[in-house]
Amino acid sequence: MATELRACVVCGGPLEHALLKDGYELVRCTSCGMLMRRTLPAPAELESIYAAGYFAHDPANPVDGYADYLADAERHRETARRRLGLIDRFVSGRGRLLDVGAAAGFFVAEATRAGWRAEGIDIAPQVVDWGRRELGVELRLGGLASLSDEGLGAVTMWDYIEHSLDPAGELAKARQLLAPGGVVALSTGDLGSLAARLSRSRWHLLTPRHHNFFFSRTTLLDLLRRSGFAPAWTGHPGARYSLAHIAYKSLPDAVANRMAASRLGRRSLPVNLFDIVTVVARKA
Repeated sequence: MATELRACVVCGGPLEHALLKDGYELVRCTSCGMLMRRTLPAPAELESIYAAGYFAHDPANPVDGYADYLADAERHRETARRRLGLIDRFVSGRGRLLDVGAAAGFFVAEATRAGWRAEGIDIAPQVVDWGRRELGVELRLGGLASLSDEGLGAVTMWDYIEHSLDPAGELAKARQLLAPGGVVALSTGDLGSLAARLSRSRWHLLTPRHHNFFFSRTTLLDLLRRSGFAPAWTGHPGARYSLAHIAYKSLPDAVANRMAASRLGRRSLPVNLFDIVTVVARKA
């Protein structure tokens, strides 16, 4: 059953209508400015929301997901290695790591290669099955609430928390699973960034079919502190994206489709709009 939000998920403040986007009502907290969907999708809807078309563009049934998630494997691995280097600055030793929203498990594969005892969890069966079969990584199908494996050294949520149905509850669960001194590392769009403020309703991450919550750096840090974490590092690092994905996000379908089918589409460029915030926080 769908859930209608009555109060802010960060501070509990009252909500007011903000805007309509793609047929979804977005509301804003009058106390902290947090933006979110008024009505969250029912758990039963998630399978269709994150169906195959989310991970590979289908011109006949377009959704705002990935041009071709699996084809960009090396870009995902490159980003994973950079993120693992960041985590290494805040942990002593490489113990057990859980990646929430792991998709096909490229981050899990790179973490395992780096010496972590890593596993991932995701709700999309098609990419979980692919990762188990093709990468040989430990992936579970389901949600974070189903886990009870305490003593983790790190929990990661890369570009995940905006998709969550209960971000405060999932951060509390992550804290429960972490060992003393463990860290949570996550990234999400930054609503307070210059790019987001200039783009307003056209911001490329304002996609309420898939994103339920739109954090700023300030609201994200506030939620982490309220959830029992002490932020240790924040930043806006960029990443490399394939030209096919850049075209998919910014050009008409006809052009993007030609780019995706070409050898040029597999080439990549460094991109940083400084509108994706990354945080590492310790269990307080």
